[in-house]
Amino acid sequence: MRTTVTSREKCWIFASALVTLQAIVAFIVPRSDQLTTVGDLTQCFLLSFVLLAILGNIRASEATARLFWALLALGCGMWLCVQFLWTYVEVFLRTAVPNPFVGDIALFLHLVPFMGALAVRPDLEWDEPVVRMGALDFLLLVIWWLYLYLFVVIPWQYVSPQQELYGRSFDALYFLEHFVFVACTAAVWLRSRGAWRIIYGNLFGASLLYAISSVTASVAIDLGKYYTGSVYDTPLLVSILWFAAFGLIGRRLASRTRAAKTSAGKRGGWISALAMVAILSLPVLAGWALYMSHAPSRVRNFRVLLTLSTMMLMAALLWIKQHGLDKRIARTNQELREDSYTDLLTGSKNRRFLTAIIDADVRRVVQGYSSDQNSSGQRNPDLVFYLIDCDYFKEVNDHYGHETGDHLLIEIARQISSAIRHSDVLIRWGGDEFLVVSRYTNREEASVLADRVLQAVGSQPLPLKGGQRLRCSCSIGWAVFPWFVREPEAVAYREVLRLADCALYDAKKAGKNQAIGMLPTCEQSLPFMATVTAGKEARLTEQLAAQAFRTPGPQPLKADSNEGVATAKAAAAAQQV
Repeated sequence: MRTTVTSREKCWIFASALVTLQAIVAFIVPRSDQLTTVGDLTQCFLLSFVLLAILGNIRASEATARLFWALLALGCGMWLCVQFLWTYVEVFLRTAVPNPFVGDIALFLHLVPFMGALAVRPDLEWDEPVVRMGALDFLLLVIWWLYLYLFVVIPWQYVSPQQELYGRSFDALYFLEHFVFVACTAAVWLRSRGAWRIIYGNLFGASLLYAISSVTASVAIDLGKYYTGSVYDTPLLVSILWFAAFGLIGRRLASRTRAAKTSAGKRGGWISALAMVAILSLPVLAGWALYMSHAPSRVRNFRVLLTLSTMMLMAALLWIKQHGLDKRIARTNQELREDSYTDLLTGSKNRRFLTAIIDADVRRVVQGYSSDQNSSGQRNPDLVFYLIDCDYFKEVNDHYGHETGDHLLIEIARQISSAIRHSDVLIRWGGDEFLVVSRYTNREEASVLADRVLQAVGSQPLPLKGGQRLRCSCSIGWAVFPWFVREPEAVAYREVLRLADCALYDAKKAGKNQAIGMLPTCEQSLPFMATVTAGKEARLTEQLAAQAFRTPGPQPLKADSNEGVATAKAAAAAQQV
């Protein structure tokens, strides 16, 4: 079986041959303009190939993987720009590259996007807020590395120019940066698994070789022993070639990386820890510059002013991060509160929600009926409790299955929601029962909402999953609060709920598909009435002098009545259309 070789792999084979040839030439050809030209153009070609190999992974990746490859491409792009500038000076201007070199800062900072790519960890499952917080931490690290370069290197380039100190400072800081990057790459590699372990392993190998060769070349430059095309370039070219192989391997393993993701767990906080270390290091460096450094006063003043400015900038970013975290916590708490108040099946509220809001509604109604605030001038001062039961729901479950029953409950809840007002609350009371708490309503018009609910549920067949349609009905029992308008606190709302339950029982006993409401026959309690809590539930309506009002539900058409279902019990409740 033949293995297909892609154009990128053919290019990598050509690049390997080019690196081999360049290594041979470096050992046998003395320093010359031609060697410099070939060396510079070879590095430009190899870095361009690395950039293209990495960019090829962006389009075919997931969101976090795209960010991972994009940051790597950014770092390689900065590296390539430095090489283009180096080539322009040596090949086109035909002059030696000065030391200090204007592109040194870009060469130093191109490793920071590499560190950001490691922080993305595309092999882990992240939620979006964590990714955003990681972006702020990464920005803090970018500022910190830039600050270190300005603090350690720049004073010897511009404030108090000294080439020897500049070279030593750059080499030391560049070594530190490479060490941190290689250490982070090794940690990520050892903690990864699957296809990502292969990808991180190649990144670690290429980074380690690049760190050794790059720092060695920097030291050779300071010692005056380096020239383009020399033996110092050989390990550097091999590391660049390895980066290209790393990009091609990522392309090959793209399909396997999607299945190799693992949960982030508690392993994603190292970049936050590094960001905090960066922030805490600022006052330490400022104190060292002010009291322990033997640098000229201009350098010390520059470093202190730089540190103060960086601290202000980082403090602003920390405030933004903290503000984002506070908003996230508040939003999460709100979502948890909403979830705790919401029925998972129907999306309506649950009993916990009633417990949370009912006391405030009861206080409002009682205050509206208080003696010093005459309720006669107040519009819609009452609370009405409607208990709604789905008729023959058990038979529907038995005949069509519980999944159909669940879809029926969802559709009934939707129909009830469409019939009530925005100020009313729909609550899943339990099983196939719902409770509607109607706020800011009037007891004389309470039957109107009951009729709307009856019509919404029973007037038309309800659509179910799979194109099935069932004609259903419901029974409703309702009662008003306060029960006695002249003594609003005489009967608790829980007793009114019991009255509504009694009315629902009467509605089902009378044949279902109807609403029965309870209203008092008097405005205050009479001496002969027993206390509510001492009576029996069966006689609660008599104890409270309740009067029943009946509202009939919609009757099915004859055409619908002739279309039965498989069982006789279910036919009484849900006729299939």
